[in-house]
Amino acid sequence: MNRNIAKTISVLELIAAVIMYFAVAYQFDNDPVIMKILPYTDFEATLLRLSIYIIPGINIIAGIFGITFNTKGILCFAGVLELLAAYLTLYFKGKSDLMNVMGIVMIVFGVLFIICVLTLKSPKKETKKKRSR
Repeated sequence: MNRNIAKTISVLELIAAVIMYFAVAYQFDNDPVIMKILPYTDFEATLLRLSIYIIPGINIIAGIFGITFNTKGILCFAGVLELLAAYLTLYFKGKSDLMNVMGIVMIVFGVLFIICVLTLKSPKKETKKKRSR
């Protein structure tokens, strides 16, 4: 059951990647807080410019990892990546309510995904017992 929930969250992360791409692109043109940061060349402005690719890219990576892999370590890494994308979203939200909501939703996705992964039971290998005579 937890594996199905984790795969559903992974699909939702892929959908969130599409939404985040358009939300960040729209924000570049219309948010006055973001427009004040963009002309500079410091680290924050560079990270902001790259966020149009970083945030959806992290969502895509986390979603594909969640669908493809089965090991707990890689799946937990995908959940941590989702939390990183959520942090970047909240950091560069500006005055956009959509970015704020999407950041919170991505935090919920990441935490639920990690909880689902950590509670997965490993498949037990069944070995045939030999009769001793």
